[in-house]
Amino acid sequence: MSLNIHEKCKERLVEVIADSLEKIDVKNKMFVERMSCVDLVSADSILPTSGRIKSTLQSAIGELPVFEFIYATLSRELTEKFGYDSDIPLSKLTEIDGYQDTADVARRLVNEFDSLPWQYIFSIELNSDIAKLFQESLDNFDISESIAIRKSDDDFSLIYPPKSGIEKRDQSISGSGLGLFSLFTENTWNSKGAFLQIKSEGFVGQYGPDETHTQVIEKLKSFCGLGIALRLFKINAKYRSTPTKAKFFIHKLENENWVVQGKHELDYDISDTFHDLVIHDFDGVLDTQDKQASWVNRKLSDMNTVFSCEDEAKTQKLLLACQWLFESFSGKNELLSFVQTTVVIEILLGDKASSEQVGLGTLLRNRCAYLIGTSQSQRNEILDDFQKIYDVRSKIVHGGKSRLNYVERGLMDKLQWMCRRVIQEEVKLLCEDEQKEA
Repeated sequence: MSLNIHEKCKERLVEVIADSLEKIDVKNKMFVERMSCVDLVSADSILPTSGRIKSTLQSAIGELPVFEFIYATLSRELTEKFGYDSDIPLSKLTEIDGYQDTADVARRLVNEFDSLPWQYIFSIELNSDIAKLFQESLDNFDISESIAIRKSDDDFSLIYPPKSGIEKRDQSISGSGLGLFSLFTENTWNSKGAFLQIKSEGFVGQYGPDETHTQVIEKLKSFCGLGIALRLFKINAKYRSTPTKAKFFIHKLENENWVVQGKHELDYDISDTFHDLVIHDFDGVLDTQDKQASWVNRKLSDMNTVFSCEDEAKTQKLLLACQWLFESFSGKNELLSFVQTTVVIEILLGDKASSEQVGLGTLLRNRCAYLIGTSQSQRNEILDDFQKIYDVRSKIVHGGKSRLNYVERGLMDKLQWMCRRVIQEEVKLLCEDEQKEA
């Protein structure tokens, strides 16, 4: 559903944007000078200050939707139409072919803006071990309406083509035009691969990350964190002499066809952890592909229950906690990872009203022990360990502790185990609730 901005509002937007376009500077016929677009901010004040349009744009783009949309759209257009031109160090936008008539350009931009939000699919290639299992033993799997795992085959390439037909865009996606490195790149999918796909609606700019990017990355972290907690995945950390960034390839729905728009690279910490995810083998117990395939199907079904739950109140905290769990495995700073892991427990088991009466630490340790402890002795052990864990947390947060010792690293491992077990129990309860309601 498009925004359907009132016609008078659109007319006013065209007027203000047309005046602003005359002041925009462009470097090398390609790079829009962001500060020269500052007058576009005044166009944002024309939009409704509440209601559906306001909330849709804030979710899709952010606080300054007109400014960000026009800056990103012009950046993409100039890059794909002209590319870098060293002979034109700086010019006005209106000096470039196709942009002289500011009223006409403004009207076109406003009509495009009014058609928001747009539909996208973000595709990221999974580890080769996971891909091999899907290629040889598993079918495509819909985890929810917005998340799926797809094998890279002929149908995948047909529905999500790797080329757009726009030369400069395709060069940017493939990495061609980068000297000798371009000899080793091409616009094709790995025929032995598998992709995690995340559907989203909003707006994807030329550079990112914008709100739509951020929401997709958060969903990726929740998926990976939930997979780690449910023991679908384990992290098999590897040294890489030349680390590579994991990439989302982004397709936009245009005239009922998915057209590739670009790619978005994740930062190195997230990329390394994502690349290190492998199917959990339970120390060799899952020693055949059939056993692994059966286990993966079971765990993906549990994940389907979580991500497909219509009652957002039941899953919001759970998915946020999974996001923090993944982040605790991703960072190189062990102190930050320790604190991030305690946040997982606080999200899942914290309660502001109750914690004010009995204290947060006491509340968490008791809830954790009685949720995941299977015997009185194990509960007592968890209670004891949890107290030690929160003592370390306090030293980090309030005392500026600079490093963890050997014993404290062991507590970190126990804390991550506790987080995984709490999430497992929460998922179990959710699955039972869903079965009762079915």
